[in-house]
Amino acid sequence: MIETIKKFLNKYNINNKSVVIGFSSGPDSCALAFLISKLKKEYNLEIILAYFNHGWRKEAKEEEQYTIDFANQIGAKYYIEKAPENIKKNEETARELRYIFLEKCAKNYNTDVVLLGHNKNDNIETLIYRIAKGTSIKGLTSIPEKREIYYRPLLNIEKKDILELLKKNNICYKIDISNEDIKYKRNLIRKNIMPQLACINENYLNAIENLIKNAINTKFILDELIKNIEKKIIKNNRIKLDDFLELNQPTRLEILNNYLKEYLKYRNSKNLHKFDDFILNASKNKISLNKNCFLIKKANTIYIEQKTQKNETIIEITSTGKFYFEDGILTIEKIKKTDKIYPNSKENVCYLNFSFPLQLRHRKNGDKFCPYGLKSDRMKLKDYFINEKIEQNQKDKIILLAKENEICWIIGYKISEKYKQNNSDCYKLIWSKING
Repeated sequence: MIETIKKFLNKYNINNKSVVIGFSSGPDSCALAFLISKLKKEYNLEIILAYFNHGWRKEAKEEEQYTIDFANQIGAKYYIEKAPENIKKNEETARELRYIFLEKCAKNYNTDVVLLGHNKNDNIETLIYRIAKGTSIKGLTSIPEKREIYYRPLLNIEKKDILELLKKNNICYKIDISNEDIKYKRNLIRKNIMPQLACINENYLNAIENLIKNAINTKFILDELIKNIEKKIIKNNRIKLDDFLELNQPTRLEILNNYLKEYLKYRNSKNLHKFDDFILNASKNKISLNKNCFLIKKANTIYIEQKTQKNETIIEITSTGKFYFEDGILTIEKIKKTDKIYPNSKENVCYLNFSFPLQLRHRKNGDKFCPYGLKSDRMKLKDYFINEKIEQNQKDKIILLAKENEICWIIGYKISEKYKQNNSDCYKLIWSKING
């Protein structure tokens, strides 16, 4: 077994660094910590046992002490934390808190390696659970050997071999009695379903592991094919509509699955078909993804538009000087300008005539604007944005210099005809980025 761990460490180049071990005091984490400790000198590893107390069980206090004792026994450090009292007591919340804790521990020890004790039996249990709930090819790959900072060196080792290792080396461990309760679905699978599979094939663990490996290989091939298609039809994070419509439906659904993964946590078949139907429907151009995002069809492109949280801050300006707003600085100075050379207002420099007070802010209802060069009456600011084809998700980000509801300067876009310089005594305005 020690050779299996060495191959794993070599494969992922885990040496000369700190490693955090997710430690529960159960057999898997004890075996993992023991094996890594045997290799710590050879691979120059600092070991940290990380124990998270969910606050559910009275045995947890004993497990905390056991963590400390075991760490001292193998020459490791330990990191222990308890969950807040007012959290929900369910499996999903517990899992989320545990991973937050492990990432915090990794950050504290300046490492990008967290070792977890999942074994071959766990991998098979996960696959059976996913099949029963409904899954995809990705789901058939079960537990990944490596995901981000998480590594699972025991994933190809059977539980019985782990228990034999512990027995042979006289290593004690704790048993979580909740693991016997079949109201938890994974316990039900382990205790009631997997023994039945052994009646069909006593070598079922290896047989199902081969299925997982085949799924991993198939997914790799699929990912490469989809990646090549995405390079052709997605530019600047926008999908070319015409090219997308030429694809067959299974390919379209896989493209959508990848494209929406940052915005949709649950991308089941029903959801993906819904968004595919929307794209095929020529009469609709907008559909909600979640409370903050929309999928948009416009100008032969498909893209995601996020709602922006408008900054309601208003900077009052009553004199010349420097004024800070978000990531920029507005400088206003009184000058005498005799030449007739004027920069394009998109250059973030302009010359205006106005009277104080002014405001530096974002748009609000009732704003009016008379664009430079337009001799007719002022227009609604929203109409100017429409005419300029400014996208919806950008409108609330644009910074304005205003006098009440009259816009003097749409910074980065255009000055007002009404407030343009009309005599030599004027104000010079410069907008610059902080540290830019």
